Amino acid sequence: MNQTHRQSKFLIGLALLALVSITNVSANSTPQLLTGILAKMEKAHKELKSLKAQISQEKTNVQIGTKDKDSGTLLYKPATGATKGKFRLDYTKPANNTIAVVGDNVVFYQPKINQAFKNTLAKAAKGRVGGYALLVGLDRSAKGLLENYNIDYVKDEIVDGQATSHLRLTPKASGSFASIELWVNNQTWIPTMQKFNERNGDYTVVKLTNVQQNIALNDGEFEVKLPGGTKVVDKF
Repeated sequence: MNQTHRQSKFLIGLALLALVSITNVSANSTPQLLTGILAKMEKAHKELKSLKAQISQEKTNVQIGTKDKDSGTLLYKPATGATKGKFRLDYTKPANNTIAVVGDNVVFYQPKINQAFKNTLAKAAKGRVGGYALLVGLDRSAKGLLENYNIDYVKDEIVDGQATSHLRLTPKASGSFASIELWVNNQTWIPTMQKFNERNGDYTVVKLTNVQQNIALNDGEFEVKLPGGTKVVDKF
């Protein structure tokens, strides 16, 4: 598999599994402090109407000693009532690629090769185990994080000059990840840094910067407009 194809599969896996593998949690250590953090995360979740941020992610493959770095812009609107949730990632480095999810429909557009993958989220993610849950703490409420993970409060840390609470999520069931770590901003109470620790020792760090909450985002901003001549496929 060449580098471009491997990197593309990595990118779409990040986004797709962000939306299908986000599940739940049971509090273990420092219960009183952790309960307070989760309560504030719950409140932030209920108040979140939209989010825009710069995103950077770096996957470290310890087996072969490589790092894959990507950066771009994230747009997100949670589902409300009958309104479908919306998610869009526009990568700008190292390549321009776009991933958009509206409800159960996903589009992954690669302008460099003039190709777009279109399918349902369920079919696109079929057969995958675990995932890079980019929206952990955003897409689901803190209450909804209480079934498939144990949560530990690690410590308070300063990340990029901001006070955060470092949490560790350990899956109860087997899967790709040994643990997922969250650094929850103590002002917004949303995770602004995440680390996904795979069972084989590889790990991915995702950071959100320039976070803007509850700004006006038109539904049209989540639509991927494909130019004429784009090859559309339903398998990736």
